[in-house]
Amino acid sequence: MRIGIVAPSCRIDDEIVTRVSALAAGRAELVWHPHCFLSDGHFAGPDAARAAALIELANDPALDAIWFARGGYGAVRIVDDVMAALGPAARGKAYLGYSDAGTLLGALYAQGIGQVAHGPMPADIRRVGGEAAVIRALDWLVDRDPAACEPGLGDAPAA
Repeated sequence: MRIGIVAPSCRIDDEIVTRVSALAAGRAELVWHPHCFLSDGHFAGPDAARAAALIELANDPALDAIWFARGGYGAVRIVDDVMAALGPAARGKAYLGYSDAGTLLGALYAQGIGQVAHGPMPADIRRVGGEAAVIRALDWLVDRDPAACEPGLGDAPAA
C-alpha cells in the first residue's frame, strides 16, 4: 500500500515524518509530498502549491490513499481548485483527516470521490495518545479495520 501525504493547510517538520514513518514501516510506504515542508506564513506553501500537491497525489494512480498531514486554516482556500482538477485516479482512493481538511472531505464525499473518513492525521503523533491515534489511522488506511472506527458509527465515514 502506498499512501500520499499532503498538507493542505499548515506545514510539518522532520520529527513528524520520522516518527510516523517508523510506525508505518512494514505496513505501508508513505509518500511525503515535498510541499509539506514549505512555509508561507503559517501555511505549507502558497495556496497554489498546496492545491497542486494535492491534485498531483490524488491523480497519481500509483497511490492508494491520501492522508492529510495536519490541520489549520488553509484547506478552504484551495478546495474549489482541487475539486475542479481531480481525475479518474482520485476516485479510487481513501482520504483521511480532520480539522479544516473536513472541507475537502466534505467536497469529496458530496461528489462521490473516494472513500472519505474523519480521523487522525500524522501531526497527531505529538499529542498525548498520538502514537495510538496514528496506528489507528494506519489500521483504517491499510486494512480498513472496522476496529479502527468509533463504535456505533455503522457505515458512517469516520475512523
